[in-house]
Amino acid sequence: MPRSTSRPHPHPRAGHRRGIRTAGLVLAAAAALLGTGCSNGPLVPRPTATPTPTPTPTQSEPAEPSRAALSVTAGELRGADPCKLIGKSALAQFGTAEYDRGISYGQCDIVLDDPDGESVSVFVDLQAGASEVDASDPAPVPALLDGVTVYESEGVSELGGGSNCTRDVVVQEDTAAVGIAVYGDRSASRACRIADTAARDVIRLLRSGALPSAHHPPASLANENACDLVEESEAARVPDIDPAVKHDEFAGQSCSWGGRSIEEPQLSVLFQHLDEPAEGRPLTVAGRPAVLVYSPAMGDGLLGPSLPECSVDVEYGEAGPIAEGSTEVVSVGVIGESPRQELCSLAQDLAPKVLARLPGA
Repeated sequence: MPRSTSRPHPHPRAGHRRGIRTAGLVLAAAAALLGTGCSNGPLVPRPTATPTPTPTPTQSEPAEPSRAALSVTAGELRGADPCKLIGKSALAQFGTAEYDRGISYGQCDIVLDDPDGESVSVFVDLQAGASEVDASDPAPVPALLDGVTVYESEGVSELGGGSNCTRDVVVQEDTAAVGIAVYGDRSASRACRIADTAARDVIRLLRSGALPSAHHPPASLANENACDLVEESEAARVPDIDPAVKHDEFAGQSCSWGGRSIEEPQLSVLFQHLDEPAEGRPLTVAGRPAVLVYSPAMGDGLLGPSLPECSVDVEYGEAGPIAEGSTEVVSVGVIGESPRQELCSLAQDLAPKVLARLPGA
C-alpha cells in the first residue's frame, strides 16, 4: 500500500500537509501551503470587488483590471498538467528548476537552485480564484500583467523566514485561476521577479489555448470530485460540525465538511497519488487494501496546533501517466475532539460508502 510522508489536508484552495516528503523541503513546502490558504490562523479571502490596485515593486500595470478573454475553459484547466504550465527556459535566469509532482493532480512544486546554492520554492496550484493569505498580510490586489488580470500579494514566510510572492493568473473570474506562489527567498529580492516571470509564461500559454493535457485515463481519480462522495446525512454523523458547510477544491481532489483547518472538527475526503508503502493498521475496504491511520493532537506542530484525526486510506488503482509508478489512494478522515475509538470507528464506517460511489467500485 503506497504512502507519502506528506499528508495533505483538504482545503478549497490547496492541500494542507502535516509532514513533508523530504527534510530539505520542509520549510519551503510548508510555507507555500500556508500562503495558498492553508494557514491555521484567520484568512483573508480575495476581494469580491475589483478595487484600483496600488503600484507594487513588480511594475505590473497599475490599471483597473478587466476580465481577460482567454480561450481556455475551466474544464480544460482542470485537465491540464500543472508541471507543464511554466517552462524550464522561463525560469533558467533564476537557476536550475527541479519539478516535483507532489501527491495531488492539481498541484506542482518547483525547486529553483541558483549557482550560489540558494533555493526557492515555486508552488503551482490550479484553483478557483485568488489565493487566501494570513490576516497579517495584505489581501491580494488585482492588477494587469501583460493585459491579463492577476491577483498579487507578497509577505514574509512565518516558517523558515524569507520573502514570499504570489501571482494568481485569472482564467475565468471567480471560476478558474492558476496560482503561482514563490517562497523561501532569503535575499528578499527575487521572489516577485520569479513570480512575475512565471506568471507571464503561464499567460503566454493560456493565450495560445494549447494547454498541456495531463492525459488522465478515464478511470482516474483525477476525473472525480471528492465533494460528490458524501451525503449530508453521513457528514452529520461527525460531532460538532455543520454538515451543510462544504469546502471544495477546484480540481476536485479534496473536500471537507465542517471546518477548514486542522484545529477544527471536520470530515474530509481527498485523493492522492503515492509511491511509498503505508504505515498503519491493515484493513480491507470494499475489497481493496487499506490502512487505518491515527494522528494525535499536536499543540505546536509544523503548521500549528491540530485536533486528533483518524483516516482510512484505501488503494484505488494505478495512477495516470503524469504520476506513473504511483498508486491512487482515497483517504477518508475524521478530525475532532472525540476519543480515538470513536473517530476511527466513524472513518471506517464512512469509507465503504465513499468507495461505493466511485466508478468501478
